[in-house]
Amino acid sequence: MGTLLSVCPGLAFSAAPGPPQPPALESCRERFAARPEGREAAMCFYQCAQVASARDAVVRELTALMARHPDHGWLPLVLGHVGMLSSSKAAEGPYRRAAQTFRRLQDAEGEVLAAINLRAILLAQGRTQEAWDWTRRVVEVASASGRPELHARALIVEASQLYEVSLDLGRAFRVLKRAEPLVFPDGAEGLKKQYLSVMSTVSERLGQLEEASDVNARLVELTRSTGDLFLEAHARFTLANVALRRLERDHVPEDRTRALALARQALAAAERAGSPTLVARAVRLTADLLGDTPEERREADALLERCMALAESLDSNERRLACLWTRAERRADVDPAGAIQDSEASLRLASEGDDPLFLALALRGRGTVAYRTQPLPQALAHAERALDALESLRQTQSDASSQAELFATWARDYHRLAGWMLEAGGATGKPATLPFGEAVSRAFAVSERLRARTLLDALVAFRALADSGDTPERRAQRSEVQSRLVAVQRQLLDPSLANAGREAALKELQELERRERDLRPAPRHGAREFASLASVEQGLGEDEALLAFLVGDDEDLSGTSAGGAWLFVVTRGGTHVHRIPERTRLAAAATLFSGLVERRDDSELGAAVALHAQLLGPALAGLPPTVRRLLLVPDGPLHDLPFAALRERRDGPPLVARYELALVPSASLWRHWHGESPFRPVGEALVLADPELGQGASRPAARARTGIFDEAARLGALPEARREGLGVAKELRDTHVVPRLLVGSDASERALKRADLSRVRVLHLAAHAVVDAEAPERSALVLTPGAEEEDGILQPREITQLRLDGALVVLSACRSASGAVLPGEGVLSLARAFFEAGSSAVVASLWPLRDDEAADLVEHFYRHLATGLSVSAALRAAQLEAIDEGLPPAAWAGLVVLGDAALVAAMPREEGAPMAGLAAALVIAAALLVLLALRRWGRSGTARCT
Repeated sequence: MGTLLSVCPGLAFSAAPGPPQPPALESCRERFAARPEGREAAMCFYQCAQVASARDAVVRELTALMARHPDHGWLPLVLGHVGMLSSSKAAEGPYRRAAQTFRRLQDAEGEVLAAINLRAILLAQGRTQEAWDWTRRVVEVASASGRPELHARALIVEASQLYEVSLDLGRAFRVLKRAEPLVFPDGAEGLKKQYLSVMSTVSERLGQLEEASDVNARLVELTRSTGDLFLEAHARFTLANVALRRLERDHVPEDRTRALALARQALAAAERAGSPTLVARAVRLTADLLGDTPEERREADALLERCMALAESLDSNERRLACLWTRAERRADVDPAGAIQDSEASLRLASEGDDPLFLALALRGRGTVAYRTQPLPQALAHAERALDALESLRQTQSDASSQAELFATWARDYHRLAGWMLEAGGATGKPATLPFGEAVSRAFAVSERLRARTLLDALVAFRALADSGDTPERRAQRSEVQSRLVAVQRQLLDPSLANAGREAALKELQELERRERDLRPAPRHGAREFASLASVEQGLGEDEALLAFLVGDDEDLSGTSAGGAWLFVVTRGGTHVHRIPERTRLAAAATLFSGLVERRDDSELGAAVALHAQLLGPALAGLPPTVRRLLLVPDGPLHDLPFAALRERRDGPPLVARYELALVPSASLWRHWHGESPFRPVGEALVLADPELGQGASRPAARARTGIFDEAARLGALPEARREGLGVAKELRDTHVVPRLLVGSDASERALKRADLSRVRVLHLAAHAVVDAEAPERSALVLTPGAEEEDGILQPREITQLRLDGALVVLSACRSASGAVLPGEGVLSLARAFFEAGSSAVVASLWPLRDDEAADLVEHFYRHLATGLSVSAALRAAQLEAIDEGLPPAAWAGLVVLGDAALVAAMPREEGAPMAGLAAALVIAAALLVLLALRRWGRSGTARCT
């Protein structure tokens, strides 16, 4: 550990094919006597020590010089370098003295270099806490020095410490992103290689495959130009490994040929570099990618024999276990006993180590071999242990976003295990090895361990625990960063900002966003218990069914079962499972269907019937006649599917005509909301509509991508949203939820944040939304700022702080229920942030809404909600009215209920009950007057996003 980041000459990325001829000791004495004050003369002694027979004399000379020059920091630093040529133990003392001397002299560069080398030694000796202390000192000194290259070097060291020791990949990634502008484009070549080599590993392990591919392609080009054979081989190996992971993720057959070609290139590069470790890694990867033809089998066998020989010569358990699990998987069909022996040996080696990643990989391999060679229950046991190892790996991440990103790369392991369990129960037609009920219950439990984990953690902890690890000092720092974030975002929203200023502001914003994430409290974990199948069956009403989709692949790259895709149909009377098409088929079908819906010409009808048959036909046919509400738990490509528009026949009614519908992230979250204290629909409805926005203006295009800020600056008024807000107030006037309407300049971010949300039972936002799928935390609802310290961009990090008390949230804004889909975690949408803030039900949209159609649909929704209907019943009633009016699915199917479908958010007042005060009466009177005026203006086709 840490050796790549030591700065001892000759240990760090030398590009030269061989060392220069070392100088004689006497020559070094003369150089030092002539110019004793600098580093160059001292470094001469290190060059002399490259000759092993001269080292003792060099050590004596340096020791004598240190006695005569106690304030010369470079002498002990060089003595440490010389010591490293023999053993790290001999180097520790000199490096420590060098760091202390440089600190006394306030020489930042010298102290940083000495401390980096000392840290590497401490890590190698397992003294991690001391290594952390020196890492922090390196960052502190380098940051205060004002020297970009020194600061970059320190940040790279910090990132290395985070991923190597703490296994905190997410934070390491963010630290490296802070270093990137300090390294490129003007940093030294050696520094660039340091940065890229560390980022290569971090991004690949975190599952940032596109980033990893780009980084390693850049590293290959850089190393080829400098002749650095070792790093070129390292980069080429990682490129091939990333290609394999993409192949596993995307299942594009042509990608296998490309990945194999990259692996062969990596092997050739490793052989040119003369690195046995890299040769062993490339040999194993090449064997892993070879197919099953006789020629490929023979080549793979030879490669794996070489892999094992290299592992033995290196005496590396890491290499042994990787070679073993690959050989075991390839031998499973031809030599079952040998495959079992290899996989057991690999697992023993992984268990002896301390890396949960290698343990998880070894257990995954052991499960695969067991599935192909042994009774299925044995495969299940190994696969379950692999998930336990993944849980340990997940807990090493210091923030929820990194946990979700890392977890997403292992989603297929959960699909695989759940599918295997259903197979063990006889669901695939094979002989059962488990009772069917037990198999279904265990498979359901596995699926719950996968779904929306960080959201579940946040909600359970919100109820049970205070923020973990937060302190007044960190809160103050976070507040300062957030204030600066607002100021920078206000700059980016200014249409007159020139290109140079815009790009500078965007760079500052990226740095502030990373700092803000680092300052957040650590993920909170309450006493979480996943919902069992029995508890869900007992909690459902006679009129409810929970349909939980689990969308995996039928086979992995080796042809082994990957679990397939399934639908759990859960009712109060029991549970059934149905096989559905695998992920790649459903992804294509769902994308096609959504695209056809947008055409608004009935061209989607055929696709609607096909998807209904594939996903729901057998399930709905077996439902009890009492069921009228479906709680849909989507997975993978089904998150953006408008279920309401599916239909059994082309000329038949859509699904929403038969059932109330709601989307639920997981059964455990449904149970969480279901088990909350009873919701009292008495209080206030806070309605913000048609916020007043600054007028956009033309400006030259920036070279950097500014995303949502360009969009937000171009947005205009939403007159139909204002009519909608007035209509909402009108519909709620005779309920126990008193409307408070804010429009125009009053519909501000400041007003929302200062409202007493503990009294709010309905929060309605009719405004523009901007969605950034690449950077979900930049997505926003666009409001009036309302104060200098606000920017009008209400983003997820601010939404989660609103502290809603179970309120219904209605986001009448386009794509507020959509966004980036993270495997397992689900959709990273604006709606999700409101759940974390405490809402139990959110009504939001899957796609852009036309302003006039949204206003009508939402007004009808509130008309039914005000009668005491549940959220899902009210939306269904409004959608049926839209269907009766002849509107296409694009006008009504995109609005969905998420969360607690049974929530009753408003109840009508008794006949003759007085209004709750003059303020409410004035609101309604004003609403009626303005509504009449708006109807005279006509209707707009404006969409509520860009």
